Amino acid sequence: MMLNNQVCPSPSTMPYTVQIGDTLNSIAFRFGINLSGLIDLNPTLRLRTLTEGMVLCVPRVPVTPPCVNGALYVVKEGDSFYMIALRNRVSLNALLESNPDANPYDLKVGQEICIPNVRDECPFGTLVTIQESTRLSDILINYNLSVNELLASNPGFNPNILVPGNEICIPPYNFQPCEEGSIEYVIKANDSLSTVALQFSMPISELLLANPYLRPANFMIIGTVICIPNRETNG
Repeated sequence: MMLNNQVCPSPSTMPYTVQIGDTLNSIAFRFGINLSGLIDLNPTLRLRTLTEGMVLCVPRVPVTPPCVNGALYVVKEGDSFYMIALRNRVSLNALLESNPDANPYDLKVGQEICIPNVRDECPFGTLVTIQESTRLSDILINYNLSVNELLASNPGFNPNILVPGNEICIPPYNFQPCEEGSIEYVIKANDSLSTVALQFSMPISELLLANPYLRPANFMIIGTVICIPNRETNG
């Protein structure tokens, strides 16, 4: 029987108390393992029903790092240090230096890491100073933004009046993990929407539907992670 004071035998695991609404799949997903891995850590689950208050052993999540002049970010499925740095427009070295105890090759879902130099007025984004002769189109094209994204990140901003010296917030790239049955592909030099579609023998519209959070220009940005649907699975 699993008790609330259960001690998990392995130093790489820790106890987790089951909450209302938890399922085996949701717990496994939260801690970055598959269902069989969770059952391997808790063999008696094969004979018991999951109930609120039950204590399970799950992979140990690293301790939250100190984060002065930054903000904590919760690791999600499919994250890597490279993608987190890219999405939040910080250098990979700066991210590594802010998280000296984190293993960049073994990030855990639910783990908190420190994103350095995050300002309250532009959380997880980048503050950019408007230069002389800057046009709205320059900002949208250079940072691959829609007008709505720019306005949502800059309340009170008038896109018709750009004042040199004023700062605007460039929001982070909004990566979403691929659906089950899809594979991830990282954009390389000379890739584009049409060349990737051709490479995987699918219509451009199908590729866009599989990546609803991306705009066509994202398919030319080196390092962007896109989802390639499994056409056999999807029929």
